[in-house]
Amino acid sequence: MTSAGLTSRQDSPARQPDDLAAAVVRHARRLGFDRCRILPVGAAPHADFFDSWLAADRAGEMSYLTRHATKRRRPDLLAEGEAGPFRSLIVLAVDYHQFDLPPALRDDPSRGLIASYAWGDDYHEIIRPLLYDLDSFIRSRTGRTTLGKCLVDTGPVLERDWAHVAGIGFTGKNCCTIDPAAGSWLLLATVLVPETLTYAPPVATTPGSVSAQAVLEGLSWDGSYGAWELPADDAGPDAATRTGACGRCTRCLSACPTRAFVGPYHLDPQRCISYWTIEARQPVPRDLRPHFGNRIFGCDICQEVCPWNRRLAQRSPLLDGLHARADRIAPPLLEGFAPETPYWLDEQAFRQKFRRSPLRRAKRSGMLRNVCIALGNWGDPSALLALRSALHDSAALARGHAAWALGRIVALHGHDGAASALADALERESDEWVRSEIAAALA
Repeated sequence: MTSAGLTSRQDSPARQPDDLAAAVVRHARRLGFDRCRILPVGAAPHADFFDSWLAADRAGEMSYLTRHATKRRRPDLLAEGEAGPFRSLIVLAVDYHQFDLPPALRDDPSRGLIASYAWGDDYHEIIRPLLYDLDSFIRSRTGRTTLGKCLVDTGPVLERDWAHVAGIGFTGKNCCTIDPAAGSWLLLATVLVPETLTYAPPVATTPGSVSAQAVLEGLSWDGSYGAWELPADDAGPDAATRTGACGRCTRCLSACPTRAFVGPYHLDPQRCISYWTIEARQPVPRDLRPHFGNRIFGCDICQEVCPWNRRLAQRSPLLDGLHARADRIAPPLLEGFAPETPYWLDEQAFRQKFRRSPLRRAKRSGMLRNVCIALGNWGDPSALLALRSALHDSAALARGHAAWALGRIVALHGHDGAASALADALERESDEWVRSEIAAALA
């Protein structure tokens, strides 16, 4: 047994790199992966940019992104015990697109919009067992007894870097991996193994001629005509590469309602709807709330407007569990508020309703915060009873955003009931931040 966990049987014809790599790709397709490419383990191409991005304080509350910086640069360092050194990186992608949301639902302000990847069950729990299966398949061919490293965008690996290098897709200006044949509706995963496999030819990794430093220094937004000012020599990623390019298209950058893009390829999460509705546990800045519209978990806008996401090819069958559930496709905002009771889905009911859903990540207080913002943007007096209920919630995060939403109804309709609810709440509220929200709503 070698340090890589390989037996002397590894030289048999069925286990030669070419044969094994082809078998791995075939097995990945049988498991339901739409793309599978294999690379040698090396240094992440854009690790310098990622470190500069972190230094610019872009991570916000996502402190996990700041950990294991060296391993993000060098995936081979993820090897533990006798498993390594890892020599091959298997990059996989799953297409999760099902259908475009009908305008009647998308444009109804009384409904909450959920990012389409979350319409079904949690993709991490769906994909992870398939990665274990793929690693087991390789071990059965080589005799390896140690485990590979299986990650579904949860470990210190820059997946989009490797997806680009592997040729699964190019990195778009909206920071998504875009497969020219299937668009950007992709879930990425990786498997690190010690076997040396036949590798996919690498492709160019530099996003156009825009250097990391230039992007970090900022490219100017000119809102007067709704387009990005780019350096004169920027033509996007090399149009000659087979993976495609954004060219000079800036639809995603222009469409973002919160102006979350500092420039092409550079997202500031602290202005991003997805960050605030999923990752953040803090109050959403007041100036951003009106731009959320009725989005209560994630945001698909920069993908919806992308020309590459026109339906270019026959859709692959979805993995089991990713199929949309009816109650997660633009559910009514008032759903979950029980009449004459002081809560919106208590903790137990929340966990039960979303026990297999990605929506659990936002936690109950975060989801109620998001719903209150959407109710405020709707601004309809029919939400008064629900918002008064949220104003009594045990979570200060919910109470403060309910106050903001009630203030919107007062501003739109001069509603006496909303104003009196706020005044009553101010008398009993002890949390200073909530008090400040109530005072601002009354003002």
